[in-house]
Amino acid sequence: MPDSHPSQSGLPRPKVALYAAAAMLALAAVTLLSVLAYFASVKDPWTWRALVAIATIPFALLCGWLVWRTPTRENAGASLLVVAFSLARVGFPGEWTTATYVLMALTIAVAVPVAWAARVLPP
Repeated sequence: MPDSHPSQSGLPRPKVALYAAAAMLALAAVTLLSVLAYFASVKDPWTWRALVAIATIPFALLCGWLVWRTPTRENAGASLLVVAFSLARVGFPGEWTTATYVLMALTIAVAVPVAWAARVLPP
């Protein structure tokens, strides 16, 4: 199996870019599900954490598309910034719950292919 797939520009698209784009899509999907669950279960859902989560969704989709369309180290780095930004919603350690630990584990799992892409993609 080849390590790359052709892109629309004719240049090869490394598999690592596919994995990073899929990871960003997964981040957007998981964040959307968590926002929907949060809004369904809380009486007053408009907090700074909800706003961070809501802002994460379009940025994750945009960065995933950029890594897919133009697989460069810069686009993967921007994706890592979005992943780090999404972790801002966990708050301070005194406020953490079991759901917070699950959220952090999922975010770290998403960050692995994105960090790999930021390491190996060309500048």
